[in-house]
Amino acid sequence: MMTKVVHAASIYYVLHTMSFLGVIDKLVNGPRGAGSTGNDITMTVNLLGVFVSVFLFWSGMRKTGAARFNKFLPLLAAGFLLASALWSVKPSLTFTQGTAYVFVVVGAIGLVQVSDRDELMDLLVRTCALSAVASVLWQFVLFPGAAFNDTEPDFEGIFSQKNVLGQVMAAGVLGALHCLRVRKGRRLRYICIIALCTTVAFLSKSSTSLVAIAALFCLDFLGRLYLKGASIGTICLSMGCALVLLFFAVNDDLILEILGKDATLTGRTQIWQYAIDNIGEKPLFGWGYAAFWVPGNPAAGQIAEAVNWEVPNAHNGLLEFLLGVGAVGSSLFLLLWARNLVMAVRCMKGRARQFGLTSMLLLIAILLIGISEQVLLAALQIWTSMFFIMGFICERELSLERDEARLGRFEIPKPGNPHSLNPSGMRQLSRQLRL
Repeated sequence: MMTKVVHAASIYYVLHTMSFLGVIDKLVNGPRGAGSTGNDITMTVNLLGVFVSVFLFWSGMRKTGAARFNKFLPLLAAGFLLASALWSVKPSLTFTQGTAYVFVVVGAIGLVQVSDRDELMDLLVRTCALSAVASVLWQFVLFPGAAFNDTEPDFEGIFSQKNVLGQVMAAGVLGALHCLRVRKGRRLRYICIIALCTTVAFLSKSSTSLVAIAALFCLDFLGRLYLKGASIGTICLSMGCALVLLFFAVNDDLILEILGKDATLTGRTQIWQYAIDNIGEKPLFGWGYAAFWVPGNPAAGQIAEAVNWEVPNAHNGLLEFLLGVGAVGSSLFLLLWARNLVMAVRCMKGRARQFGLTSMLLLIAILLIGISEQVLLAALQIWTSMFFIMGFICERELSLERDEARLGRFEIPKPGNPHSLNPSGMRQLSRQLRL
């Protein structure tokens, strides 16, 4: 019974942190009336998300006792976002959003302790595929007129905006590519999911997500070659693909034109200049997490007036970090990203090679998306929960590998063997076995 409850909580956590459950609010209040943080539906969903995170954390500690990964740094980074309420231009909003972020990290800690790594990836794939199917049904069956008139011009499906849908589809492709490598008996299923998620991402016309998906395809292929030992060819191909992907990521106007969108409407580079100017005013600690772009902030109002539209964010991951939590907070997350990168590389050289490759692809996708969109700052963004979950899993796998290597140095004597371990060796072996 307890296992079923934990599994249900895991499903809720994944759906909640990818913003899937916003569809409930959207169904009740309509596409344009949903998303308000103060309405009863949103508050109930978020409060239940907090309870689920606490339950997963408790279940994880109950199952394993001490975690085999560092919880301090991720909780410190999340705690810094919450602490920025002390100097925020909108303290109440920063406190609310910061609290939600902390509990996302808490839930990730518990989820990793109660789940197998490949089962988690399979859960991610299934929820992303469900999101794709639900979005298609929403757009073409439940509300077919909304996709073709002024009430809902973007293909956003069950989500609040097209970029959120596109990012969930990119995450689905990432998870399906992983499962395609490790689950040999279900290849057709994962190929179909990859095709479905890619198609829905194209329908959303989210250029950044399409760049990320293209990068995932290329780098997954190169990663397979690397794991098979084709190191020289992999390096050459990697350099070429990296240059091409970087070109398209920086010059995404080309993709916008292919998708039939007016590239002049994005105005990102103009926003970046205004954002840099405001970062200079509070360089160390920023304006407060999730607080800069609120309507009551005069600085954000001046930018909106200058560009002639309400700007929701800086349209750049690093600039958004610097605006919200300054150089100090940004450094914490850069340290986490670099640490996860090192662990992914080490995993690729050990027994968790396939998961190390997937973790590497995730980190590269986060970089690409961060060029033109906010990333890792929203609590209910799929990349946020995946970033922490996959970092924890990599560290756990490395810890298990180290323990197995240490245990391998001690040979347990067979019955009748006159040789035995010395007392100090027995004590060390006992400590390792208790872990």
